[in-house]
Amino acid sequence: MADKDAGLKAVAEHYGTHGLTEDEIMSAEPAEPPAAESVMITTSLRLPEPVMDEVRRRARERGLKPTAIMREWIEAAVADLEQPVPPSVVIAAAARYQLRERAARSALHFERARHWEAVGQAERLHQAEKAAR
Repeated sequence: MADKDAGLKAVAEHYGTHGLTEDEIMSAEPAEPPAAESVMITTSLRLPEPVMDEVRRRARERGLKPTAIMREWIEAAVADLEQPVPPSVVIAAAARYQLRERAARSALHFERARHWEAVGQAERLHQAEKAAR
């Protein structure tokens, strides 16, 4: 029964995103259902709150939903080592690297600015502008 329900769900998902041509509607041949690889299964997962908070934070950094980033991580973890790495994992790694590099450059810039007393001067200028209003 579960296989039948999964099959019906797969067909419903397929036709929810794919239109039919007039020829397909009128033909006696049924259309091919989606491949098993494209059928998504819903599961429930319990995580400690701090772990889920970190998942949400990382998802926000990349502009994704927490479930999407978890799916990427799980797919990467179970991927066949002989298969190429999925593009989404490569893009995620590159984005993470860029964020870290940008943060490191910003931190270095602020360290230099303290040495040049630029931060203090900017704060004094800001206070003077506020007082003048």
